Amino acid sequence: MLRRSFRFQSELAAVLDAVLVCATLLAALITHKLLAWMFPGTFAIFDMFWSNSWLYVLVVPVWGFVLDFSGIYRQFMHAGAGRIFREVARAGLLSFAILLGLLYVLKLHMVPRTILAIHCVYAILAVSIRAIHLQPLLLRMEPRRRILLAGSPEQANAIRDWLSHPDRAKFFEIVGFLPPPGRAPPEGLAAPGTLEDFTTVLHSRVIDAVILLPRHQPDARIDEWLRQCEIEGIEAWLLPDFLRRSIAAVTIDELAGEPMLLFSSTAKSAWALMIKRMLDVVIAALGLLVLAPLMLGLAIAIRATSPGPVFFVQRRSTLRGRIFNMYKFRTMITNAEAIRDELEHRNEVSGPVFKMKDDPRITPLGRWLRRYSLDELPQLWNVLKGDMSLVGPRPPIPTEVEKYENWQRRRLSMRAGCTSLWQISGRNNLPFEEWMRLDLKYIDTWSLGLDFKIMFQTIGVVFRGTGY
Repeated sequence: MLRRSFRFQSELAAVLDAVLVCATLLAALITHKLLAWMFPGTFAIFDMFWSNSWLYVLVVPVWGFVLDFSGIYRQFMHAGAGRIFREVARAGLLSFAILLGLLYVLKLHMVPRTILAIHCVYAILAVSIRAIHLQPLLLRMEPRRRILLAGSPEQANAIRDWLSHPDRAKFFEIVGFLPPPGRAPPEGLAAPGTLEDFTTVLHSRVIDAVILLPRHQPDARIDEWLRQCEIEGIEAWLLPDFLRRSIAAVTIDELAGEPMLLFSSTAKSAWALMIKRMLDVVIAALGLLVLAPLMLGLAIAIRATSPGPVFFVQRRSTLRGRIFNMYKFRTMITNAEAIRDELEHRNEVSGPVFKMKDDPRITPLGRWLRRYSLDELPQLWNVLKGDMSLVGPRPPIPTEVEKYENWQRRRLSMRAGCTSLWQISGRNNLPFEEWMRLDLKYIDTWSLGLDFKIMFQTIGVVFRGTGY
């Protein structure tokens, strides 16, 4: 299917789920009312409809966001019923947990939690039925497009194979292929004419869209075909021969009134990124507030056990190479940076980074702070300021970035973080190249769910005391 068809199907599914969440909430309210009538004194009395209609405003957005971030609207094919039900159930339980937390934080103690539990069961069943049984019906309502291919035979093979795949053949029908004069069409494609017969074929057959494969064709001919399709109201898809990409997603945008192809290999959901930043601010602020006594005690201990400042401030790189001052509790002697070159031959990791397990520059207290990552607590201030995120690739030193290979620089395409996949996957025991690949894996597969997973696993890593 085309991406725009997927977008329509996902938007339609989201709207249907919003209706189902509303309907199942009403059903849960009625069920609770019946239970309160059948078992008086066991279930609390709750006005279901008018005075507490605000409950819909709380429940529906939470379910919508969680279903979206769980990927429910990105799997219309290739997913079995069992897998879909498991993912919907997981999203439903997460929504239930979030709603319980919101009721507690907002002090909405009058809402019986039983209603939310009943609603969770109803909604999981309703959304699962929609995804498993109704979605295939909606997909079959997509009109089958009659496609004409025209241009380079070499480019046509991959397009033919993609359109003819069993998962997509139900949505497309290849009418034929128009090769240049004197060239044979690829195997399996009928040729109702050549490129010289472009207009005749358009007028003699039912064609919904034309795929233009312009290799070795003059720009004037391509422009002529595009204009003819535009005038006649036939969709035209152009495969630019000069554009190649491996990981970037391509979208169409507009600048100064001109169409632009946008290539992006970074996180794309503006909503998810906004929520990520909001979580950073809230958690960092709470962390600084709750941990203030501990941080004060550590500051006093650092000043009492070794001469020098409490904080170590170092220039680091973050999003797109922006430079910022990163704060840590000082764990080394004051002239540590000056004598680093003398220890370069004892570096225990590959690549343009320096790490030693038994670094003689580390103070006794600093060794303990590093072991449990307590030296990194001041980075919560960097998170609050926006220099860093709670989760993201660790911020490198600018001189290290200068030594990066081109593919390694893509780790700067997301804001640097306090913890990352690298830190929960082996940390200092991993070679530099694996460290870089883990950061790129994080960028390519990023989601809010992945961030929460990394944060929870980081807690275990910290308590195991594997840092140095």
